[in-house]
Amino acid sequence: MMERDGFVTFGSDPRVLRWANAAYQRTNKLTAVDGVLDAQLRHQQTWFVGVDTLDNTSDGTVGDVQFLGPWDVPKLPLHRAQISIVYAGYPQKDVDESEANHRYRVKRRAAHVDGLLPVGPEKRRFVHEPHAYILGLPLNDVSAAPTVVWKGSHHIMKRALVNAIGDKMPADVDITDVYQAARREVFERCEMVPITCKVGESFLLDRFALHGTECWDSTHKPVKEGRMIAFLRPEFPNSRDWLG
Repeated sequence: MMERDGFVTFGSDPRVLRWANAAYQRTNKLTAVDGVLDAQLRHQQTWFVGVDTLDNTSDGTVGDVQFLGPWDVPKLPLHRAQISIVYAGYPQKDVDESEANHRYRVKRRAAHVDGLLPVGPEKRRFVHEPHAYILGLPLNDVSAAPTVVWKGSHHIMKRALVNAIGDKMPADVDITDVYQAARREVFERCEMVPITCKVGESFLLDRFALHGTECWDSTHKPVKEGRMIAFLRPEFPNSRDWLG
């Protein structure tokens, strides 16, 4: 599944459930601190970006709960997990957001490959975060605004990016045009699939998989705490390893 589709989902696992419950409780305590939520709210307060929010250890432990699960991933030190919280109405247009960017977020679910960061006034993209994988762990049972992934997109994106970078260091190559062309090919050829996991379940994305977030539409009722997912995206110490 992973090789073919670029993602795989894992069924309920008691180890993952214990960790998710611990992370949920800790997240609620951390975000209750004045200013923490406001600092990372975007799109008219419909998305908490949550970068480095969870204070897990480098092996993923939260409190006294170890980070264990059914996945088989490279053994790398873990960063503080991102806690992505999406609220009813996502995405609303921020005042400083262009019409084109907002339209892309709505129509294309803000589809992206992680780690390709815009640099400078012209927002040219470079590989500044060579993630090894993307592991998602839901912290509450809210089906609205799930992560979406374009099935098989990792093959297209990897081929284009690896060819563009060649024998150079990834961070030294402007991959903007190649990246955008590959995304267009993905939209034409690949099916967008929602990943609707519950607490205790998890999903793994290939680092080259094009993915995004579904809009919170009117068929889902508002939930005060929003849809909460913890994401772990450790980086390779040698960025050439990112090329595979």
